[in-house]
Amino acid sequence: MFKPMASVFTNHQIAGHYRAIERAQKCVVPFHFEIQGQEYPKPKPERNWLRRLSGKYAMVELTPTKVVLWSPEGRNLGEMPLSAVRRIQIGAIRCHVTEGLDPRHAFRATIFVLTDSGNYYFANSDMEVLPAICKFAHEHQVPVEDPLRLIPLLKVGWRVAAVTLHETYAQLVAHTGYPADKV
Repeated sequence: MFKPMASVFTNHQIAGHYRAIERAQKCVVPFHFEIQGQEYPKPKPERNWLRRLSGKYAMVELTPTKVVLWSPEGRNLGEMPLSAVRRIQIGAIRCHVTEGLDPRHAFRATIFVLTDSGNYYFANSDMEVLPAICKFAHEHQVPVEDPLRLIPLLKVGWRVAAVTLHETYAQLVAHTGYPADKV
């Protein structure tokens, strides 16, 4: 099992996507995912006027042949053949620990893409991306690690799984390299 270093979880909310590929090799970087045409999180009407002007979010696109990173402006930041991916590790990090907060909003999905040339660390606000990544990886013979055993949890739905994850997160992350506290 791949154990991420603690430094991966620091400085993960740096704004912008300048040098995004370099940053994604050093720390967890927030990206949207597009898996065979389905976007995670699902696009909503944008209320932020600045984001409306600047365009979409940065995106990781998974296709049957390659992985492509796109800037918010639609520039290709880099790509690699899907065959270069040794395995994908899925997980979750706690973002908010405030008592009384709806547990569905307290976590971010983590997707670590492990290759021979380096590792890439991504976060996504939609936990439903994890089953989609597992399905995609299985269809394309890419091994998936699930050290927190999230996929069985997510089969009951994120509303129920979030409560269970919130209550058992510290035990689940023990000995995995994931931080027990919020990042």
